[in-house]
Amino acid sequence: MTSFADYQPGVGRRSALVEVRAAEVADLDACAELIVSRTGGSAAERRGRLLADLSDPDRYAVVAVVDSEVIGYGGVIRHEASPTDPTTMAPTGYYLVGLIVAPAWRRHGIGELLTTQRMRWTAERADAIYYFANLANGATLDLHSRLGFREVTRDFTFPSDPLKPGTGVLLRADLSGR
Repeated sequence: MTSFADYQPGVGRRSALVEVRAAEVADLDACAELIVSRTGGSAAERRGRLLADLSDPDRYAVVAVVDSEVIGYGGVIRHEASPTDPTTMAPTGYYLVGLIVAPAWRRHGIGELLTTQRMRWTAERADAIYYFANLANGATLDLHSRLGFREVTRDFTFPSDPLKPGTGVLLRADLSGR
């Protein structure tokens, strides 16, 4: 059920005061609804997973809020590769996951705000950050390229990754000096 918004580079931005901050328990219903609007599934199940993320020191959830309404969500998780994983397994490290912006707020810089905040959080813990994306999602690939992400490989696996072989790309950004 994954779908991407039409990619329209250069479309103007809305003018509004956007607060970007760590997610709180009160934000989780809205975050879960945003996630299932794109991926499907149960909002209650998603909320439960988000609640568990809030207490995990290797996970971070961030929201974008306008007038107390959550309009965007993004996460960071730490992935640990094991010696028994296939050789194509993505390397150990922090990964950006789940960037979702409400349809009315797409193409207005919200994704960039959420991503730079997640990169700042990760820079306090690591020298690099990873991200993987569908090759058809030009908007996210351009965004992450502007933020310093460079292609690592297209031949990779990641636990619970819904991408079909040959449709994804693994990217990495250096965080030293940030």
